[in-house]
Amino acid sequence: MIVQSQLEINKESNTVIDLIKSKSNLEKFHPFCKKNIVVKWKGKNSEDIVIYHNNKQYVRKFTEWHQSGYKLEIFEDRKLADISWNVKDLNNKSIIKITAKPYLPYKYRFINVIVFNLYVKYVLQSYLNSVVKGLKYYLETNKTVSDNQFGRHIWYS
Repeated sequence: MIVQSQLEINKESNTVIDLIKSKSNLEKFHPFCKKNIVVKWKGKNSEDIVIYHNNKQYVRKFTEWHQSGYKLEIFEDRKLADISWNVKDLNNKSIIKITAKPYLPYKYRFINVIVFNLYVKYVLQSYLNSVVKGLKYYLETNKTVSDNQFGRHIWYS
């Protein structure tokens, strides 16, 4: 059960990678992020906190840090998801791809599958699409993304 979003960006991959690996980067391009607080920032084992517009807070723990991106885990009161960010070079352009593997809380697998297929994958897809659009917008215009710029979100607005 995974959800992915990718988008072509009219910037070289190094520029995209530098941005996504910078401290508090979500404050520049994430349309649902109110604050992105760094706990520690040292590549692998980095950790930060994302505070959304609805004041929900998640801890992000980075488990891999490689040349084309990174992997992280998201926590609230439990582990919510594994996330990967990857940037692919495309001749003076790049492709950003975010992959999310959510962990649903239900005891029985069949309930998780039903909830994922009827609800979570659509809401998560919308969320990821907004994040990659925000990244593209920021990099191509050098303007910070506004709150809910690509539409409100049921989980985070």
